[in-house]
Amino acid sequence: MAHHRIKTSNKYPFWLKSTLILIGLSLLFVVMSYGKFILMPLAFSAFFAMLLSPLVKIFENWKLGRAFSIILTLLIILIVFAGILSLISAQFIQFSERIPEVTEKLKAVSTNAIIFLEESVGISQEEQSEYLRQGVNNLIDQSGNYVSSIVSATTNAFTVMTLMPIFIFFMLYYQELFRTFFRKLFEVKGKSSRVDQLLDRVQGVTQNYLVGMLTVIGILAVLNTTGLFIIGLEHALFFGVFASLLAIIPYIGIIIGALPPLLFAFLLTDSLLTPILVVVVFGIVQFLEGNFITPRVVGSKVSINPFVAIVALIIGGELWGISGMILFVPLIGILKVVFDQIPEMKPYGYLLGNSLKYDDKL
Repeated sequence: MAHHRIKTSNKYPFWLKSTLILIGLSLLFVVMSYGKFILMPLAFSAFFAMLLSPLVKIFENWKLGRAFSIILTLLIILIVFAGILSLISAQFIQFSERIPEVTEKLKAVSTNAIIFLEESVGISQEEQSEYLRQGVNNLIDQSGNYVSSIVSATTNAFTVMTLMPIFIFFMLYYQELFRTFFRKLFEVKGKSSRVDQLLDRVQGVTQNYLVGMLTVIGILAVLNTTGLFIIGLEHALFFGVFASLLAIIPYIGIIIGALPPLLFAFLLTDSLLTPILVVVVFGIVQFLEGNFITPRVVGSKVSINPFVAIVALIIGGELWGISGMILFVPLIGILKVVFDQIPEMKPYGYLLGNSLKYDDKL
């Protein structure tokens, strides 16, 4: 078997294989960029379909029928999602009542900044007004692009939310059809079970990752909210839940989620101690999340190294925006699982992983 692998790997010259790989990657980027309108909802739907598959099987074991089991599962998820959204909306409405106060504070801070610049740097108020006027004009010139981008993003979000239940339903309903398709497409004589093992591993990795991430988000919501309550910050529940939801974006999500409560504490509290305590709370939570919570809950199910994860975040954000930042890390993890099962692709799976030990076994 080892002789066969060596022969296969040397069948084509290195320069030819490298060229084909580069061409293939370029075509993949083009397809993913121009096809995101359909690939993005399909990717989200596939993840949710794999996540909900065990619940559908439970209902099927109760003799409820496949179609009804899927519909019942989707209704349960919809109710849970609506409940969470209602909670966040109620908290946001309470927070929005303080927005005029935040605006006034920002005006006061900007006025003090202007006075400071005039006294320390020597920039007159006329020059500052001119800079401000130019900035406002540039903002107005770009406002059309901003508005169109917001409208486009909103439209895309509604489109995805509309299509996803339909995609999830059919992915779950025809799950065995897709499995049979891959089995017939890739099966090797005498090794038909290899495809089933690969599909089971991909589904298992995805389910464990998604369940683990939802658990982490729940734990972070409790920790964030508790910490902000202890230091006495208003709207602690809203800020805590909001920051925990952003944790779905690896590495940088918690940092982004800490900015709104930090800004709120800085502008609307009389002491600088509160913003410092906010930084301390989120610093402690991020330390616990990175060193204890995520490693123990999610574990090494999506065992890609941090460098690859950061590259995946950058590429995902460039191609698909925030959705890409959320999707690309588990997608790379799935690719690693696939590469680890194919002899010729095993080195690429090793490159994506976080283990320095190379395993020759398949």
